[in-house]
Amino acid sequence: MIPLVLALVAAATPSPKPYPVFQPPPTIIQERVSPVCSTLHKVVLPLARMQGQYRASTAAIKQDELQLAKYSKTKLQDGVQLYASKIDQESTNLIGAIHQIEELLQESYAIYPVGKVPKVDAMRQRVQNIVDLQRATADRYTEIYGTIVDNYGTDVLQTVSSAFGSSDAASAGAGAGPPGYDTMPNAATPAPAPQFNTPPPLPADYDPRLASKPPAVVSLRVLKYYRLSQLNAALVSQGRSLIQQALIAARDCDGT
Repeated sequence: MIPLVLALVAAATPSPKPYPVFQPPPTIIQERVSPVCSTLHKVVLPLARMQGQYRASTAAIKQDELQLAKYSKTKLQDGVQLYASKIDQESTNLIGAIHQIEELLQESYAIYPVGKVPKVDAMRQRVQNIVDLQRATADRYTEIYGTIVDNYGTDVLQTVSSAFGSSDAASAGAGAGPPGYDTMPNAATPAPAPQFNTPPPLPADYDPRLASKPPAVVSLRVLKYYRLSQLNAALVSQGRSLIQQALIAARDCDGT
């Protein structure tokens, strides 16, 4: 009798429900990426973030230059070596930050070779011009004040004056050269064949306010003749142009 009761109890007892099997969230198999938006987020915005370090470093360099100039007029010139070393170190830090942006540019060139997306080429060339000018500025600081550190005891003021170079050659080439891609890699890469059955472009890719023609290239051959004041003026001019284009792209890409 007891086995019969146990059997009836077992039949009336509901079997435990199995634990639910974890199902991972669905993954996106195909994502449509805008070339312009990708360039904005992966190249332009990192450059904008780097600008904070660039401005802080150049401001510190200018303060150190004032101190160096003060000590260079004293008989012992005991503070010249200290402030020249500080400027040399700051400029070295700048070169490191600039190099990171150059690496991002190289990655962008690998994804979108020159000639593939005109609007990307135009925006990227503006970044390239700024990076070239910033590197020329940092190199000039290193050239001037590294020379003072390495040759301490010589005529400091004469060394600084001669290191700035002549402004005549820079004025002659201030037009920054003809438009083109002579500072950009893959310049000879032909435009790829048209792709069919591709998704429609995002707003940033066809916004007429975004330039499709790259600006004039900053000639590296001419930059070595620029005085620091000319490099800074060129940076301001190039920066305004990039900011204008970046704001248009940001509204198209992010609605900001």
